[in-house]
Amino acid sequence: MTLTLRPHQQRMLDALLTAAIGRVTCPTGGGKTLPMILDCLRRLQQAETPQTVVVVSPRILLSVQLYEEFFAELNGKVDCTVLHVHSGEIDGHKTTKIREIAIHDSICKAANSHQIIFTTYNSLRRVNEAGIDVDIIYYDEAHNSVRRDFFKEVAAASLTAKNAYYFTATPKYRGGAISMNNTDVYGSELISVPAPEL
Repeated sequence: MTLTLRPHQQRMLDALLTAAIGRVTCPTGGGKTLPMILDCLRRLQQAETPQTVVVVSPRILLSVQLYEEFFAELNGKVDCTVLHVHSGEIDGHKTTKIREIAIHDSICKAANSHQIIFTTYNSLRRVNEAGIDVDIIYYDEAHNSVRRDFFKEVAAASLTAKNAYYFTATPKYRGGAISMNNTDVYGSELISVPAPEL
């Protein structure tokens, strides 16, 4: 079943093609996840080489929910393997061991397979330390990324990934380097959907 985008969701999806890094702001309940999923789908379908996608969320429960939503839409449309990098309970391959993440990445490359890694802000460090090449990273509830204990790993991942996109309803602009107006890490605002439109 293909989901239909509302006009503001289509604009969000289109905005993701305008830059390699940037912020997407949309009020709570505006449906930020679907443009993220459809952007991932089109990039995987158009890719000529195996892609590594990382999806970051603030909580394990949300990471599992995102996995379920991604694969409800991607299943049967694109072949990819999944790795969960967090300590939650999940059916499927999961680890927080750096060596196992690197091995999984090597196997995917050797098999010419796309991979999607679902992780949390807390476990993103493990993905970074595995030293894998990330093609696309999506940050859900991205306002969490400015927490002092998360920011270093978020910045490291964003500065090494080929594409990095931040989705939030409540961007945190507070000045200084650890702020969502740090364009080196967060890029520019690609789109901000006004609440009255919803």
